[in-house]
Amino acid sequence: MGQRKSFDLSEAGRRLALWANWVVRIFGGAIFLFLTWYSMRYTQYINPGWNEKPVNVPDSMLQNIAVLLAAVLLFCGLLLAEKRLQPKMQKTVSYSALTLVILWVGIWGFWWISSAERIPEGDQAFVYGGASYFLEGNFAFLDKGCYCSIYPHQLALIALTELLFLLVGTYNYFAFQCICVLLAMAIVYIGFQIVRCITDRMSAMLFYCISMLCCVPLVLYTSWVYGDIPSIFFTMLAAWMFLLYERKGHWGYLAAVAGALTFAMLVRKNSLLVVIAFCIIAAVRVVLKKDKKLFAAAVLTAVLPGLLYAGVYKMYEIRSGFVHEKGLPVSTWVAMGMQETDGKFGWYNNYGKELLHNAEGDYVVVDAIAKQEIKDRIRLFLKNPSYAWNFFREKILSQWNMPLYESMFFSTKYQEGHIPIANSFVMKISTLYFTDILRICDRLQFVLYFGMLLYFVFAVKPESNLSEHLLAVAVIGGFLFSIIWEAKARYVLPYYITMFPLAAVGYWRMLQQAALLFRKEDKETRDNIVDFHRAA
Repeated sequence: MGQRKSFDLSEAGRRLALWANWVVRIFGGAIFLFLTWYSMRYTQYINPGWNEKPVNVPDSMLQNIAVLLAAVLLFCGLLLAEKRLQPKMQKTVSYSALTLVILWVGIWGFWWISSAERIPEGDQAFVYGGASYFLEGNFAFLDKGCYCSIYPHQLALIALTELLFLLVGTYNYFAFQCICVLLAMAIVYIGFQIVRCITDRMSAMLFYCISMLCCVPLVLYTSWVYGDIPSIFFTMLAAWMFLLYERKGHWGYLAAVAGALTFAMLVRKNSLLVVIAFCIIAAVRVVLKKDKKLFAAAVLTAVLPGLLYAGVYKMYEIRSGFVHEKGLPVSTWVAMGMQETDGKFGWYNNYGKELLHNAEGDYVVVDAIAKQEIKDRIRLFLKNPSYAWNFFREKILSQWNMPLYESMFFSTKYQEGHIPIANSFVMKISTLYFTDILRICDRLQFVLYFGMLLYFVFAVKPESNLSEHLLAVAVIGGFLFSIIWEAKARYVLPYYITMFPLAAVGYWRMLQQAALLFRKEDKETRDNIVDFHRAA
């Protein structure tokens, strides 16, 4: 009998990593080919005001292409400047640019939250209001049929807001907004460090800084009293710490990853997609490298948020005396994401709450009805493929092809008696200058989407380190999730912000490959990324 061949775990790991990179490359490339094509031809927006209805209009392909060419030429100019500067001066220039962008975001952010008394309506109001009520001993929000029994996942953010209000006083949502400005400034810094970890090239870092100067939604959402800005901060912090771990190997960076992703989950439960992305990448890396520390970090990241949510629920049960409710079933959100309402495809229409009211608070009945709705809609889509294609295309584009991501829609509702005067600059932003701001953000979105396409084509190599692509995998997951879930353009904001460092890397990798191709470098030089700036 022949000797039985032993199983080579390291070889299996290499194959798994190879296939994982190909999956990321193909899916990401296909998604951003789709988004780039449509963002070049169309754009969507929602008028500032009270009617949350996306408007789809033709875009200028010529202007988009012209701006794209200008962006590529700008990057080429930055490469030439990089070639002529010594490393010490490159670092000085890069960090000077970063400082200016951070100050820009900080100054505009603090001016924005101080410029008007905006109404924290909807979920915002229940978060800061609930935290204030709970501190005062009023737990009515937890009663059956009330907000926190219907949406119990909000309790983690409410609990953290309670901690803030212990320091600054109840109903002080301005303090929350101040934290959002500080976190927005930190997001700019972390994105810069992510670029630096991947490329360490002045040109890529400066391109990132220049593009962040035009990131209007990041500034406008600082007045949003909710978990969006904090969740972006924590997910990007996790990605940065993961990159540092891959380079330095210290377990402390993995502890930071687990902690950051846990906080991201607490402030915004949809951050689960980033947790899943991290666990998938960690699984591939564990098979490839047999890394016990990474395995432990992945297990901790997968388990800890659930334990903390359970602890928060139990804490409120003890404090209030109300029994914890499971809340609306997941099926209601999926069913809502398949409905067309007043020309809106899959957008929020209060379906779950109305269904709960009609079912007299019986979640079992609600779940059964929602699941039947899902089956009925699937049958309709299968019977009418053209309608299904139009439905999901419009649903996706109404979220992903909206350059302002509802940032003006949600930030132009003011406290009664505190509406800015008509000719004030803050009022002109949402009226007189709305079209100009939309146009700038529209061009930037197209440049970013094309940069993301380049990232998946040139940066996600079959042999590349999958750990570098955590944010890219999260973006893919977010895109797929947006197809089935209830739709809002605001939900895409976290993925949009994470695209800035990745797009900068995408343009740099593309120009790197172009330089190597035209100069016919030998393979040794092709693999030497450090010397690329000399070949540019």
